[in-house]
This record gives sequence, C-alpha cells and structure tokens, in this order.
Amino acid sequence: MADAAVGVAEPSLSVTASARLDSLTGLRGLTSTWIYVFHFFTFRFVLESSGGLTFVQLDRPRFLTMAGNMALSSFFVLSGFVLTLTTREGTSLANFCAKRVGKLYPVYFVTSALAIIAILLIGMPISAENIVLHLGLLQSWVPYQEIYHGVNPVTWSLSTEAFFYVLFPLSLFLLRRLSTRALGIMLAVAVFLEFALPLYVMRYFTVNPAGGGSDFLSSDGTGGDLVYWFTLAAPPYRFIEFAVGMICCLLLRRGALPFVRQRWAWLLVAVGYLAGTFAPGPWQRTAVGLVPLAVLMVSLAQADLAGRASFLRHRFFVRLGDLSFGLYAIQLLVLLPSYPFLLRWLSSALNVPERTLEQAPWNITFVVAYFAVIVVLAMPLHRYVEVPAYNIAKRLFRDRPGSAMFVEAGAPERTGR
Repeated sequence: MADAAVGVAEPSLSVTASARLDSLTGLRGLTSTWIYVFHFFTFRFVLESSGGLTFVQLDRPRFLTMAGNMALSSFFVLSGFVLTLTTREGTSLANFCAKRVGKLYPVYFVTSALAIIAILLIGMPISAENIVLHLGLLQSWVPYQEIYHGVNPVTWSLSTEAFFYVLFPLSLFLLRRLSTRALGIMLAVAVFLEFALPLYVMRYFTVNPAGGGSDFLSSDGTGGDLVYWFTLAAPPYRFIEFAVGMICCLLLRRGALPFVRQRWAWLLVAVGYLAGTFAPGPWQRTAVGLVPLAVLMVSLAQADLAGRASFLRHRFFVRLGDLSFGLYAIQLLVLLPSYPFLLRWLSSALNVPERTLEQAPWNITFVVAYFAVIVVLAMPLHRYVEVPAYNIAKRLFRDRPGSAMFVEAGAPERTGR
C-alpha cells in the first residue's frame, strides 16, 4: 500500500464505525473465561481454626499464569481497537465522556460497594483511604498491593482502563494525523518500550511495602515489588497495549495491513503463550503476548469483515462477551467468601478431608459450577445495570457540536447528531 500522506482523511475501505465484529466480542468472552480460571487458582480465602478468614496465595503452574496474563492483555489491546473503530465523527467530547462513564462506572460502583460490604461483614480490615481510592478509580496508581489489590482485587484493571479513556480523545486526534509510515514506526516503538521499560524500572527503581507489611501476592521472581506493580497495574505502561490496539485499527482502516489467516494468527498466539510461559517475570506479564494478540485481533476483524467463518462468532462466545464486564467484576465476590465454607460443609457431609476436595476431579467440578453461578449472576447485572446505564449515557449531550478531537484528518468538522 502506498504511504498515506499526513493530513489526508482515512479511507473507510472495509471498516466502518457501525461494523459488527462479533469475533472480537467472542474473543472477550473466551478471554474472560480464561481470566476466571486463572483467578480461581490464584485467590483464595481459608478458614482458620478460630473461625476467621485469611487470604492465602496458591501455587499455580506457570502456564496458567501466562494464560491469565495474555487474557488480560487482550482486553487492553481490544479496548483500544474497538474504541477507535466505534468512535464516530460528530461525537461531542461531553457525549464521549458520558458514554465512557456510563459504560464503566455503574457496574464498577455496584460491585465495589458489594465488596466493601462483604469485607465489613466478615470482619476483615479495610482503610478509608482504600475505599476512597477505589471509588475514585485511582487505586492502580498506588504501587502497594494492599491498595491496588484491595477491596475487589480484580478491579485495578478498570482503574487503569479509566486512564485510557482520559487519554483517548487526544491520542486519536494525534494518531489520525500521522502518515501510515509514521503509524508503523509508532507501532514498532510501542513494542520496543513494552520490552525495555520493565528492565529500566527493575534496574534503577525500587519500592518498599507500605508500613513494612507483607505483599498480597508474592513478587519474587517478577523483578520486585515496583516492577510487579509497573508491569501489572501502572496505567502509563499498560497504555502501550491500548495504543497498539488503536494503531492496528487505524492501519486496518487504511488498508495498510496484509491479510492474516486465522490459523496462522492462532499459531502465533500459541507460540507467544509458550514463550511467555518460560519468559522472565517482567516480560511474561505483558510484553511477550503483545504482538501475537495484536495480530490475532487484526485477523479476527478481517475475517468478520470478509464474512469468513470464525468459531468465536458462535452465540455462546458472543453472549459471554456481552456479559464479560459483569462476569469479571463479580467473580471474586462470589468465589472468595463462599468457597471455604463450601469446602468445610462438603468435607463434613461426605466425611472427606478438605485436602481431597482441593484435588481433581473435585476442583474441576468446582471450577465449572462456580463459573455457571457467576454467569447467571452476571446476567441481571448486565441487563439491569450495565445496559440501562449505558443507554442513558448515550443520550446525554448528543446535540452538542462534534469535537474536533474526533474529526478525521482532512475531513470537514461535523456537528453533533
């Protein structure tokens, strides 16, 4: 493809803002399932002899850790891709902000409130600082696990995502005005930074646990506490993945990317998964999976636009994708408080040691049963909180003039709808 000149409007050759890319929704459903499995074998409360609950970190195989890492990275890359695809000209900045708040915060607030109530009911400590930071979506900026893993341990990613939304309008405005060649260079720089920055942080910076306390999860083998936070939750670093998704979407819209067959994209993901399983901790969490995941998303988008078959367009995966936000936010609220009591009750009822119930086939049964329960609970959360809130937000500020941030390079500015 010839290089697109700076300031020339993007040709919507094959991708439009209204395009329905069910494979990407299905991918979100698939990866949300993997994240649930990862969390099931990572986070656990156990009953002490005194009857109280305490947190323990479970030993898990590296291949399962890599599965969780790649699944989470896919969310960030996918978010940048889809938001770039679906943000239309004529959108006012106020309407964009309202939609992002309406999409993210209602489910987040409901599940955070439930988490705070549960923590108070079971008598575990929680600070006012932690509550304020969480309700303000600021916890991922604090490099202490008791903060960004506090309240609802999984929702640090939503705090990080909120930062992406803040940067998105200006990022889209600037990226759209780059030539295709410049976008390619930006993509290469992003991949380089994804690998280089963790090594730089590990070499020159450190952080001590707040108050000398112990870590929520061990950071041994991951470069230390600061590198663990930096490569897991730090919003500026994780923005690289979001930006890669944006750039890939823009390049696809310009027709500047080669066609990638799905089987080769999935093979690349498998290679990245295998490499990441044995990669050093600072790279395993984010860097190794970045390029394979970006290629996969481009391939799936191309398949949908061309009408080619994709197993991720199956209704099961698409439905899981629709429910993925609620499923993600509520899963530990169901699993953590109930699992130790379920184990103790079954152990007593069946006269079987609890250790036996932690092994196959019992734990496999628990994984499936809990997933079914969480999916069922995510349905009303999606229907009665997420969808209504977003529908209300979409109608706010629709009549305001369209923002120059969302006008394609070289295109006349449009008014709001």
